Amino acid sequence: MMNRNFLLAICLIWAMSINAQVSDAARRVYEKLQAFVASGEYHVGEGRVVSSDETTGGKAMAYDFSQVFSVEGTNDVTILFPHLKELEQTLRSEAVHAKEVMIHNAQEGAPLATGILWLFGNPNGVASGRYVFGARQNIRLVSFDEPDGHRYAVLMVWEQHIKKDQVGDFWMMNGTIFEIAAKKHDNMPFFLPYAERQDMTATIKYDTDPTAPKTYDELLAKVKQTCQIYDRETSGGKTAAVVTLHKMCDGYPHKLTQEQYNTLIGILSPYAETASGQKHKDMFGYTCYTLYKKSEHYQAEGGEVKRRPAMITSSTISTTQLRKIVSYNGLITNGSEDLQLVDCQISGTAPADADSVIVRRSVSSFEELGMFPVRNGRFSFTCRLPKDEVCGLTTKDRHYTYFWADGQPIKVDSQKSTVKSQKASQQRNDFLNETEAERLRMLKIKDRAELDAAIAKQRERFRQVIFQGNDDLLRTYAIYKAYTELSYDELKPFVSDQFRYSNHLLMAPVKEYVAGLEKRRPGKHYEDMLLTDTQGNAHQLKEYIGKGYVVLHFWESWNRDEFDILPQLRTLYDQYHAKGMQILSLVIDGNNKTRWTERLKEENLPWPQLATHAAKNLYGICSWPETVVIGPDGTIVASPSTVQELEAELKRLYNTN
Repeated sequence: MMNRNFLLAICLIWAMSINAQVSDAARRVYEKLQAFVASGEYHVGEGRVVSSDETTGGKAMAYDFSQVFSVEGTNDVTILFPHLKELEQTLRSEAVHAKEVMIHNAQEGAPLATGILWLFGNPNGVASGRYVFGARQNIRLVSFDEPDGHRYAVLMVWEQHIKKDQVGDFWMMNGTIFEIAAKKHDNMPFFLPYAERQDMTATIKYDTDPTAPKTYDELLAKVKQTCQIYDRETSGGKTAAVVTLHKMCDGYPHKLTQEQYNTLIGILSPYAETASGQKHKDMFGYTCYTLYKKSEHYQAEGGEVKRRPAMITSSTISTTQLRKIVSYNGLITNGSEDLQLVDCQISGTAPADADSVIVRRSVSSFEELGMFPVRNGRFSFTCRLPKDEVCGLTTKDRHYTYFWADGQPIKVDSQKSTVKSQKASQQRNDFLNETEAERLRMLKIKDRAELDAAIAKQRERFRQVIFQGNDDLLRTYAIYKAYTELSYDELKPFVSDQFRYSNHLLMAPVKEYVAGLEKRRPGKHYEDMLLTDTQGNAHQLKEYIGKGYVVLHFWESWNRDEFDILPQLRTLYDQYHAKGMQILSLVIDGNNKTRWTERLKEENLPWPQLATHAAKNLYGICSWPETVVIGPDGTIVASPSTVQELEAELKRLYNTN
């Protein structure tokens, strides 16, 4: 988390005129680091080489330091000797000039990115190094572009705690400072998020978002609208709003005049002090900083506005990581002019041992909206809920009962998961709870044929509501539940403004999915992306394009049922590889390296096995396994949804029967 002083500097930076060159900022950091090393404070070491590249002279030095001394009368202390304190303060203050910034304090918990990977540019390949963060470590990372194309960076990580024993309390501190200087490798990021754990979801995206505002007037209108949304939303919606706000400001492609910048800062800077929760305040502060980088106040090299610098993470507010939280957990901002709330009268029965019932909002990862008492197995209350949204009511450790928040009174039997309501909404509430009951029954089916039949039955039920029903709101829910089973042509009409509920919150992930399908439509040029092999070596997709047809196979290593197409891909590989066809299996859970490599040993696949974190951003991969066929000229030929469709496409391309 950025500290208060750093946030104030960000929010008030418009009042300053910054004339220092980036190289000057790097020099100031370098001088403070050398002073700390020379001081011998904290028993700092002389430095050791942890990675280097002889071709370009790139080098990463590590300086270990530690200190133990007694403290009295406190359980919470931070003591920094002069030179280390000056270095730490300099890292924070010079962050306004940096290309990458990471500010994280251990008391906020482990950062989302559990480590970083640095890459050295080399005409013959890539030299790299990495560091995995400890759960209790404070982190400071700043990096600067130099005029000669090099990058200078300092990463400082340390942990501290009070250790108690019979003699007294001891304050302990230990850490490492990495000094990295190297030339960038082509257009690849100098730093990348790194993790060995599966829950690492960060992806750095440098390209301007195509949905970002194109004009200042559009940016100003969207900033005002999103701030209004933030003010009226519930907790989960506020998180989504602040992420959306940063995304649109980050993607704005033009330079801001002093007047334009001051207008935007006048709107946003108050939120850095008054927003709900410190994390939201930090995010508003960083958004102000992002706009500062696009303003006339910021003196970039040559004065031009470049693609955004990569902020790997700051506490728990990495833009790209939070965008994934928005995608996967449904934290979708209500984009309507007004978030309508309706009074809902809810009564019913609960298990005899229940003391309360909880109402949750399903579109925001079941965000809790209220808890209400249960007496003698009964409850009755009135609450205000977002209009026309699906909500859930649950007792502790029991299944949900779902209902539409349409303002009509409902009676709930939470043991049977049923709802009684007026005729207008009864069909919707029945559909919600019946399909959920079907899903729960499917989880218990062991027989493969029986499970297939149940899945097919529910899939057909959703299709009937979507294509044959006359209730647009219920159709919206059915689309939300089944959109990955529908084709691009089937979904396209429902994401256009002609569909009544195209802007409903349930349609947000559907729109994202359709946008992903559009990215891999035939005729589109492929998007290059960073890949890593089982040894951790970096590759790029472009290395494999241009020699013949390439089949990208996106998959997860845990998938062991019949939907896993590896055996069928092997058959196609044996048939077409001699004709020039190549398969690349791109695992999307490659952070769990042990499971991935064990699975590869079992399968013994003859084609390249690589990992990627960019499948969703670049190719819109929201489900798996998925395949994309790329031609020798780099054009996407097809995006088959089944292995049968892939086989038919290869037959067509190679003119075989």
